[in-house]
Amino acid sequence: MSFAAAVLLVALSSSSVAAEPWTAVVRVASDEDTALLGRVRGQSSDLPVRLEVSSGAPLGGFREGPWLAAERLAGRHQARAVLWFVREGSDVRVQVAEFDSRRLFTRAARLGQSPGSLEWSTGAEALALAARSALRAVEAGAPLGDVVEVPPPRLALNGEETDTAVGRRSGEAASRDGATLRPPTSPSPGAAAALAEEGSSASAREGVASPREGRALASVEAHPARPLWLTLGAHAALDGYTRMGHQGLVLGVGVQPGRWRLRAQVLASVPARLLDARTELTLGQHAASVWAGLPWAASERLDVEAGLGVGAVVFTRRTQALTEEVEAAPPGTMLALLMGPELRARWRMGARVGLEASLAAEVLLGRPELRYAIDGNFVSRGAGWPVRPRLGLAMVVFL
Repeated sequence: MSFAAAVLLVALSSSSVAAEPWTAVVRVASDEDTALLGRVRGQSSDLPVRLEVSSGAPLGGFREGPWLAAERLAGRHQARAVLWFVREGSDVRVQVAEFDSRRLFTRAARLGQSPGSLEWSTGAEALALAARSALRAVEAGAPLGDVVEVPPPRLALNGEETDTAVGRRSGEAASRDGATLRPPTSPSPGAAAALAEEGSSASAREGVASPREGRALASVEAHPARPLWLTLGAHAALDGYTRMGHQGLVLGVGVQPGRWRLRAQVLASVPARLLDARTELTLGQHAASVWAGLPWAASERLDVEAGLGVGAVVFTRRTQALTEEVEAAPPGTMLALLMGPELRARWRMGARVGLEASLAAEVLLGRPELRYAIDGNFVSRGAGWPVRPRLGLAMVVFL
């Protein structure tokens, strides 16, 4: 083989290796992030990088801080880098974390408060160009930015915090969030060329990122700090009293302090009319319950939760006699115990809004039996079902 052919073969092999696709995860926490992601896709379309979208809470809201949250997100997707956006007033920062060399790249641009305006569009293009520079440097193996060091957790001794590391130098520089940034080093020729090729924008400027120190969790991606949500929707249940059952509104609040989801909800139903030849009876049902569920199947936007609940159902009864020989009973209220399993499926449509469907099998203990007293004998006109299925559909607003 001639020398020229060997050189050509090596060049082709290097090109094929360099062109092999790799994965970068983009955290999307708002509609603005989605619009910025579109700009980044446009600027990096010629790069062999797959941009996988991870919708959810901002990485800065996790207990472990943005760096460790991004690191766990990268491990989950087997990604080489994680990209996210941070809005600070009229400015937006793009941050790209690369974990082999533990470098964090940051650029900021002024976008203003009006997405779609000329100022916003100009700043968005500047951020997209900066993100392309960082992704191209990661591809070349020469990431840009500062080296990040996350110190070990602190332990409380006699009411004071101290580092678990031994021999920590007192002159070591630490950021305000607990992560240590080494002084930036001169970029390698490959990284410098990547940055110079993209150019610098007048509206973009260098920022300093400061990942927060925190205690390691089992799954930071699944448990953001103080997750809280409200639900508002409708429900329908078959109860055995009428062929159509009863329907109404549902209002709930939920929280996820760990792996388990806890929720409380109130159901208000439209009173049902039970009519026969003797009486017209109006039966109302209202319930309050608490539930605990565990997500067991989850993806980026869809998850399924299995849980158990317990609560109480208040039955209200009002009877009107239709014939003279019938004496209507006075209005009354009855209480029944509710418990049973439930399945929920949640589809997250955006950073703040989702849609949730539920299916429950409610067991009622102490439910009322409707009956007549005729010549001293009781004649039943309906006892309801001991187990009743309930369907629900609700909008979810994440706080």
